[in-house]
Amino acid sequence: MSRLLLACVFALMSVVGIAGVASAQEAVNAPLAAQQTTAVNPAPSVNAPQEPSPEERAETKRKLWMGGIAVLLFVLVYYRNKKRWAVWRKERKAKKG
Repeated sequence: MSRLLLACVFALMSVVGIAGVASAQEAVNAPLAAQQTTAVNPAPSVNAPQEPSPEERAETKRKLWMGGIAVLLFVLVYYRNKKRWAVWRKERKAKKG
């Protein structure tokens, strides 16, 4: 079962990698006129990132909770199926042997 999980993770990483390379090639092949040019300022301004609004923080917190619950459910289903598979394999081996 761990081989199947490893294969799924590898496939997912490959898809993400290919998508990343494709988007990088699109950016390289973009026409030069479409790219922004910046004027050289004698005194660059400091544009520090601002603190997110309370609405953005609440949404981020909600998304993190949903992601954590999804991971927990995945782990629970994975181990339940792993136990079922082990029982099934044991019964199958007993029937054959």
